[in-house]
Amino acid sequence: MSLKTSFLGLTLQSPVLIASGPASHDVNQVRVAEEQNAGAIVLKTACSDKFAHMRSWPRPRYKLLDWDKQIEGRSKMFSLYSYEQGYSGTLDDYWELISACKKHAALPVIGSIFADEAKDWIDMAKRVEQCGADAIELDISSPHRPGSLAFETTFVAAINGVVGAVRIPVLVKLGPGPEVLPQCLIAQENGASAVTLCNRLRGFDVDIESQRPILHGYFAGIGGPWAKYYTMRHVAEAANTITIPISATGGVLSGEDVIKYMLLGASTVQILSVIMVNGWESVKRINNEIEEYMQRKKINSLEEIRGKALSAMVSPDEIIRWSGESKRGSRNLWKEGTEN
Repeated sequence: MSLKTSFLGLTLQSPVLIASGPASHDVNQVRVAEEQNAGAIVLKTACSDKFAHMRSWPRPRYKLLDWDKQIEGRSKMFSLYSYEQGYSGTLDDYWELISACKKHAALPVIGSIFADEAKDWIDMAKRVEQCGADAIELDISSPHRPGSLAFETTFVAAINGVVGAVRIPVLVKLGPGPEVLPQCLIAQENGASAVTLCNRLRGFDVDIESQRPILHGYFAGIGGPWAKYYTMRHVAEAANTITIPISATGGVLSGEDVIKYMLLGASTVQILSVIMVNGWESVKRINNEIEEYMQRKKINSLEEIRGKALSAMVSPDEIIRWSGESKRGSRNLWKEGTEN
């Protein structure tokens, strides 16, 4: 029994990756990720010099929404609301970070970049490769990106250009929504090695006492445990359509969540919010929960279960529907309670 996973030509000690964000901002975090047996780490996204303003963050920049709310005393559900944009250093700082990570840690390091003009994407990608990164993720779907950047006019050229400029694997990180599947196909057609599904949604919240938007006063990225069910749908649809690997991300709190994503076709699973809320020990706990599941189900390799749930999916026309139920419509089943 082994958690070892093959992904983009890399051998990972676990399918659990650290997603790009505040948990992948410096070399010390990379060492901690390795100690916790993470499979790889996606570094915080570096922005081109045109978007240098995105390297400065407001304070405070995080808030846990609905953390204190329960329904009839049952378990809590929360949303992580945040506005933290690109890596806070210069591009030269970022190149040094990649080099330092490769020098002081053995786990695979994936660079992450954001720009608008294809030339900037290509130039940054080349530097990421030169500094020794094992792969690169194109963050074309950040909830904080300028609204004027369109997928068709900006990011298709970026994907195509970067794929043609580097030899390391290129992941394309997509946002949730109705265009995910067409964008997956476009990413594959333009040579992407894998897709990451999905980035966080852009959300908004208001303080009813001050009657003003919370925190910095603008839209923010929002995610949490609830997001996984939305993303699972996208992962399942993509796995049934594209042939390149999928790295799933969104709402993971446990080993069970990782297993679900893999049953739906994901090759790896990226986590972040659970680390921010519960600490770095979450990585090792999640790995242990996956191992316990494998032992209980007598699974030797995770490849045995990848996409297995997809074969049990049915089309809408195949859903079993019970006839005759409407004949009882005049009876108030709410009041009858236990009647079947």
